[in-house]
Amino acid sequence: MTYLPRVFCILGLVLVGIATSSAQWAELYATWDDPDTNGTGWNTPAVGVIKENTFVALVASYGTTNGNFMIPYVDADSSHGRKNYWGYGNALDRKFQYWNDGLFIQIPLTGANQLFATPDSFLYVANNDPLHNVLVFKFTADTILTVEVPGTGVMPRQETGSNTIWAVAVDKNGYVYVCNDTTTGQTDDIKIYPPLAQWTANNNDPPLRTVDLPDGIYKGITVSPNGNQIFVSDYGNRKVLRFRGSPTTGYTADVGFNFALGIKDTIPTVNVPAHPMGLAYLAPNNIVAVACHAWRGGTSAYEYGRIYMIDANTGTLISSDSSVYLIDQAAWNYALTGGYNMRTNGKTPGNASGYTSTYDVKFDEKGFLYSQSYYGWTVEKWKYNGTLPSFTGVEELGNTLPGGFRLEQNYPNPFNPSTRIEFALPKQEFVVLRVYDILGREVATLVNETQPAGAYRVTFDAKNVPSGTYFYSLKAGSFSQTKTMVVVK
Repeated sequence: MTYLPRVFCILGLVLVGIATSSAQWAELYATWDDPDTNGTGWNTPAVGVIKENTFVALVASYGTTNGNFMIPYVDADSSHGRKNYWGYGNALDRKFQYWNDGLFIQIPLTGANQLFATPDSFLYVANNDPLHNVLVFKFTADTILTVEVPGTGVMPRQETGSNTIWAVAVDKNGYVYVCNDTTTGQTDDIKIYPPLAQWTANNNDPPLRTVDLPDGIYKGITVSPNGNQIFVSDYGNRKVLRFRGSPTTGYTADVGFNFALGIKDTIPTVNVPAHPMGLAYLAPNNIVAVACHAWRGGTSAYEYGRIYMIDANTGTLISSDSSVYLIDQAAWNYALTGGYNMRTNGKTPGNASGYTSTYDVKFDEKGFLYSQSYYGWTVEKWKYNGTLPSFTGVEELGNTLPGGFRLEQNYPNPFNPSTRIEFALPKQEFVVLRVYDILGREVATLVNETQPAGAYRVTFDAKNVPSGTYFYSLKAGSFSQTKTMVVVK
């Protein structure tokens, strides 16, 4: 079922105050689901975030053919921000938005379930027309248009082949990562394309790099800003996979990475397991947000809807405290409305979208988190009331294979409050890089995982340790070396 009746409920501010004061994660607003002000108009599977409060909702109108369109929001809150409007409800059955080259080619948005927005307002849609194009648009002022990439003469789209695609992500250098939905019998399950400026008018350039995933179903992808980490949601096996490398040298699966849903992630009424879907990477903290639900689960799935926060290095939860690592959207909705399929209707921070159906998640430049309600026809904004933990990330340096193991002197040294440590591996090894005080007590673990051959840099943040002399030690296979650093405050 794709169209579901809505029940609206206005509750007193006392209940809202109780719910928001007890939660570490708080929903700042949800766009109203109504035709006159701020609704998307139909089922909303994904959101692309350009910057704080400026985003684009991907909308799916289901009928004989699955049509899609996009709704942009600027300076949004619960009741404001929507910049154009296609109609509402049943009237939108089979409604399509089109990509066109200004001449002869028109491609309808169809079967699309995810999009990605960049800070410069380009919109990448994982479309499922017969050629499974990645279609590129740009949001300008209040309009979404097909545009020419400056200096190229190309109206950007990229045919990806015969397989259904689901997810798309773009790193800070412009590399485009596209993930197949079903990967049975496929070896090019993740296709990596160069930045838009290198796309040609052929529209079917071969990918720069591909990654073979185990046969299965995949419904989410995100990447670290420099592209050295790819995360994919394995929907069928209910886990998240991690790959290390680069778009130019290739990727290796991280077998030590482990995040999987368990018994607690079951939709209560129907005893149906939930699955990981949309993913988002929070760069300053090296955290991955995992949206979990059952794809198009309908009314029976409203009692479940969660977003987990995990360490991008290991897949473990970022804290032992559930108020830090978990956004329980179903519980939030129930606390504010008294039900799982009801909604408050007001601009008060802490508003609930209702109809929990969490399929996608994104971060803005300030670390606010955005999600959507597929059956609620809304986009939500969330804030963590505190300071999220940070986890040291490993940055790959260049593409040259080192001639031997190497641990460099940290720089700067002495330092306050942070310093950089570089090391090199001539072959893949399990790497442990730790910092100790002068009594031999461990202060920090900076790396504790398998690394492919290459040169790397990590940052040690000493803001929470006193002045003094410290040692950092690298162990990689049979190689071991220790150096000294000095913190001066």
